[in-house]
Amino acid sequence: MTPQRQLKLGAFMRPVSIHTGAWRYPGAFKDANFNFAHLKRFAQTLERAKFDAFFMADHLAVLNMPIDALKHSHTVTSFEPFTLLAALSQATERIGLVATASTTFDEPFHIARRFASLDHLSNGRAGWNVVTTANPDAALNFGLEQAFAHDERYARAREFYDVVTGLWDSWADDAFVRDTESGIFFDPARLHTLNHKGKYLSVKGPLHIARPVQGWPVIVQAGASEPGRQLAAETAEVVFAAHGTLEEGQKFYADVEGRMQRLGRHRDHLKILPGAFVVVGDTVEEARAIRAKLDSLVH
Repeated sequence: MTPQRQLKLGAFMRPVSIHTGAWRYPGAFKDANFNFAHLKRFAQTLERAKFDAFFMADHLAVLNMPIDALKHSHTVTSFEPFTLLAALSQATERIGLVATASTTFDEPFHIARRFASLDHLSNGRAGWNVVTTANPDAALNFGLEQAFAHDERYARAREFYDVVTGLWDSWADDAFVRDTESGIFFDPARLHTLNHKGKYLSVKGPLHIARPVQGWPVIVQAGASEPGRQLAAETAEVVFAAHGTLEEGQKFYADVEGRMQRLGRHRDHLKILPGAFVVVGDTVEEARAIRAKLDSLVH
């Protein structure tokens, strides 16, 4: 009997809409991307609609676009992802909470600790969108004159992933015995010190937070380049993809699945979620009119 397969739905939030003109649409909440009351209601609505995840994109600099274009965009301001998702974890019960975090301009100890904390706060609903930041303006925000080369970013990301997941394994699931009679809070034999020394990173460990509820938070990736596809095949459980045609999407799926098989990973260990910009209307004509109205509000 063929096992039942279920559609997975993730809401790509930025943190509200990916459409630049959405904030101007009649009836829209103009400040929604920086208004927690609105964002809480949106997350709760997505949860009631059975969405699997609230996915929050992030940037480490104001988007590097001409100011005449940028001045129209509501994405110029938004919450820091962990702060927002930690708050939303207390306002929701089931929906996954996926945060973007950079392997280029952050440190693995910080990332491991933040995601472990979010996973505990949400009772096992955290996901890490692994990104290799390319924005040259982000480099300037971190004391660098230019961004790292593309392939170097992905090589660092691969090592970064190993360090973060190794830190998540610092404590065994049963390490914290909390025996009041003996006074033993944790079993030292159940503690693992990473002692990582690699090409890009040197991290001793251990992580000073209990193992995440899920063991490891869900790993998400969205790279489409050659190194990005390989990183996804080696590490990801979810890939967000954006292709213009069905044929392009099928080709991408076959490529990543083939890489997984060569690595010994089963195809069911990874879900590829194609991106879709959805406009809802009572009829096709109404939906087209809404989209046209949105597009007219970009400038």
